[in-house]
Amino acid sequence: MLLALLLILAADPKEPTIRVVEAKTVEVVNVPESFKHKTLEQWTEALRVTVAGIKNDASLLGTHTLVDGSLKFEPRFPFEPGVSYRAIFKQGESETTHDFTIPKPKVEPGTVSMIFPSAATVPENTLRFYVHFSKPMSKGNIYKHIELRNDTDKKVVELPFLELEEELWTKDQTRVTLLIDPGRIKREVKPREELGPTLEAGKTFTLTVSKAWRDADGEPLKESYRKTFTVGKSDREAIDPEKWTLAEPKAGSREALRVSLGKPLDSGLLQRLIAVEDAAGKEVVGTIALAKHESVWEFTPKKPWPAGKHTLRIQSHLEDPCGNRVGEPFEVDLLVPVGKPSEATSVTRTFEVK
Repeated sequence: MLLALLLILAADPKEPTIRVVEAKTVEVVNVPESFKHKTLEQWTEALRVTVAGIKNDASLLGTHTLVDGSLKFEPRFPFEPGVSYRAIFKQGESETTHDFTIPKPKVEPGTVSMIFPSAATVPENTLRFYVHFSKPMSKGNIYKHIELRNDTDKKVVELPFLELEEELWTKDQTRVTLLIDPGRIKREVKPREELGPTLEAGKTFTLTVSKAWRDADGEPLKESYRKTFTVGKSDREAIDPEKWTLAEPKAGSREALRVSLGKPLDSGLLQRLIAVEDAAGKEVVGTIALAKHESVWEFTPKKPWPAGKHTLRIQSHLEDPCGNRVGEPFEVDLLVPVGKPSEATSVTRTFEVK
């Protein structure tokens, strides 16, 4: 016991120690009292921080300060997570070093959040699928991560999507569009005759997105995602807004305007090709939501509804998942007379808020 006590008393409780504070600052605590009278240049020479393993041993640029007996160094640029550093403190012939690495922040792996159309049954002539991700994804050679399987016939569908060199991503890289070759949808055309239709009515399919797909940071998805659906008959009907049912909200409320569309429409286009205008023709600000597998469009205004007439403006290039537009079907049966497509850029429906 006496020996242990003597050792404790002999130890210098003020021996300089290097530590890293909040991954931002290197600090030497208990520096000698003489450092109060040293210059900034001497502080800089006494405490250096380098990138570990670099041969030239160059010091990082930064700011040195002496606060309450501690010599501090704050780098000009933040320490890089995952990089190893070495802090070196010299006083005379004595040298203290401290190696440290700023840990990389824990990143949750990305997931597929949704595939549209969201319904359990899609038309045989469905033209596109949207794959939504929880975070930005990597571009390039995406089709190797996608498989469409015909579960009924127990086989993988050959070349189900148009493998475009210019992939169809949103600007934030969280949604990609998968296009089915129109030649395998339209009747009596060569691709369909040679390869057959991509989707077949009455059969069940599974669209799989592989977990090997990496996000924009190079990390794989948390897990693979599968959407299983059945295929119904083709939809070759043009969109007719006159058949839509509008449930008008009450004046003074922020109730949603609810528009029943009669059938599922394109989820991406529904977000930007329908607008609400007030009596003066000014667009009303609000948020859009989709319901019942994209067959219901809901608009909630930012401010309460004023009483009076309003207009629902629908852009003519609004489509359903099969490519049918407002007043214009995607595929025309040459044996059935059809009217001339409208050249109007938009159509409107009026409603009154009471």
